[in-house]
Amino acid sequence: MNLAVEPSTDTDHARPRDPAEIWVARHWQDVLGFGVGIRENFFGVGGNSLDAARVINSVLDEFDRQLPLNAVMENPTVERLATLVREENGRALSLPLVEIQSGDGSRPPLFLVHPASGQVGAYCDLARALGDEFPVFGLQPVGLYTDAAPSTTIAAMARRYLDEIRAVDPVGPYFLGGCSTGAAVAVELAGLLTGAGAEVRLLAAIDHDLVDPAAGLVDSALRQLAQGREPAEVLAEWQEHDLVPHDEAPAFVTRSLRVWQANQDAVRDWRPAHHAGRLDVFGGRDRSAGWPPGMTEQAHECPAGPDGTHVQSVADELRTLIG
Repeated sequence: MNLAVEPSTDTDHARPRDPAEIWVARHWQDVLGFGVGIRENFFGVGGNSLDAARVINSVLDEFDRQLPLNAVMENPTVERLATLVREENGRALSLPLVEIQSGDGSRPPLFLVHPASGQVGAYCDLARALGDEFPVFGLQPVGLYTDAAPSTTIAAMARRYLDEIRAVDPVGPYFLGGCSTGAAVAVELAGLLTGAGAEVRLLAAIDHDLVDPAAGLVDSALRQLAQGREPAEVLAEWQEHDLVPHDEAPAFVTRSLRVWQANQDAVRDWRPAHHAGRLDVFGGRDRSAGWPPGMTEQAHECPAGPDGTHVQSVADELRTLIG
């Protein structure tokens, strides 16, 4: 039975908010040939029963879990299908490397390290703005989706993420970036890679506000948590602003605070070694520590587009730099 209908005209392209939604959205994009928002109907945008079977097979191949054959029909949005994937495979989705966009093989992978909040979902809009041909990976901290203790130094984070990056691309050249804490970790990663003889062609420090309009709201809530605000209140606020799934528990907010505090401490204590490379800076510096001595900075203007956001102009600059 073919369930295809006319493509949806829904323009609400809400981005994925956690690794489960990122995983489902990426596989839907691979199957459908284009990205969709988390609330767009799979069959309403052109998917059919054979496409749905491919999605189910992807879950089996990736997680060795067999979802019911009618899972996509009964859960026809990224948001709803991700609930099933999350329930079955939460631990697998908590690993540091998050593949945001597969790319088409014509461009090198871009690795973006998490901001202070630890959440890499904000990079989904940037990946989409870059274009489907670009593979994009996020690196998320240990302890955000499990009870494991987060890393507390920039050096420890970089060493952990280095193995993940090399598993994707063993030889380079490498293209790295990040927001807030992620920028510091990217710089440390660049030092490790160049010290081992690899080439780093892009090292980008991106103002978090440029790629995530909700960055200020998240950081403010985390500061309030540190001062005693109730996790349930923060969770309700984040859900109201569509920043986390509606079935998320207050424990996620508590873990977010722990990760945020670890990242704040790590940046405060970071003492970067001399680095002779170039740092491409997008927007202002949103951390107090200085960049490594010897580093050359290249500033990039990223004006707001017609929609009032800066994501597209950041993506345009990155596309030029990556080539």
